[in-house]
Amino acid sequence: MAGSDVLRFAAAVGSRNAQRAVADAYSVPFTIDFESVLNDESIQMVVLTTPHALHAQQVMNAAARGKHIFCEKPLALTVDDAIKCAAACEKAGVRLGLGHERRFETAMVELRALINRGDLGTVLHAEASFSHDKLANVPAENWRFADTDLAPLPMTATGIHLTDLLLDMLGDVTEVYAVSPRRDADAVSKALSLHLRFSSGATGYVSSILETPLYMRFAVFGTAGWVEVRNLAHPDARGASLTTLRRANGTERTIVHGWNDSVRANLESFCHAVTSDAPYQISVSQMIRNVAVMTAASESLRSARPVELSMQ
Repeated sequence: MAGSDVLRFAAAVGSRNAQRAVADAYSVPFTIDFESVLNDESIQMVVLTTPHALHAQQVMNAAARGKHIFCEKPLALTVDDAIKCAAACEKAGVRLGLGHERRFETAMVELRALINRGDLGTVLHAEASFSHDKLANVPAENWRFADTDLAPLPMTATGIHLTDLLLDMLGDVTEVYAVSPRRDADAVSKALSLHLRFSSGATGYVSSILETPLYMRFAVFGTAGWVEVRNLAHPDARGASLTTLRRANGTERTIVHGWNDSVRANLESFCHAVTSDAPYQISVSQMIRNVAVMTAASESLRSARPVELSMQ
């Protein structure tokens, strides 16, 4: 966010003093006292990039102090906590944003527009994959492994980005069936497959693997055509992406999209929503429903059965 004319970081909060050097490198005041930041009336917004298990309570604490909140995904580890976060923000009159930056990738913005215009006809099915090996060698004592009984590791790492996109483009998920490869019974699985059904009747498939070379694909199939987006590099690497569109008449075209800073675009979009009271692209309802999909995936893994989601 360096140089942004929309958001300026007034303080960095770390869990230990050793992190001070990172803040110093960007000339941002550092503290390990989160309460002091929450009590600072000059601070309007809090950006939470903390471990998953801390999100819900930190969101509620920040809302109670009148701070707008931008939270990393997932919003919470249970649907109940996600609902409490939404209620706390509504009660305090503050906005809630979420780190689903893939919505702001140029290719995804254009794909959403294609669907909304009806260019693909009736959407029947979608497939989404987001796999990499950045976490392949993360030690088991890392915080990411702490709550895998509540949320599968591949889901919190990358899968939840894909289900967010699918919820936005295809609507509510009504059924989740999750499976993981069978390996060491004591190891935390780093691979996940989700089979989804949507309220429209369409189906979907999501895969996330955290110990394989990069593979990123998002495809939507309709009665009038299909479209596939392929990321040629991890977004961190600032690589291009390709969108291929094939219509029912047999015509096909491929578009190359240059990298755009979708993380920054998401944060700045949220800031504009805060200052102008405009709608934010990720609705609170979708935030809660995505947590419901995540928890349903965990339940499905335990039961080895599909899990139905209520539309309430």
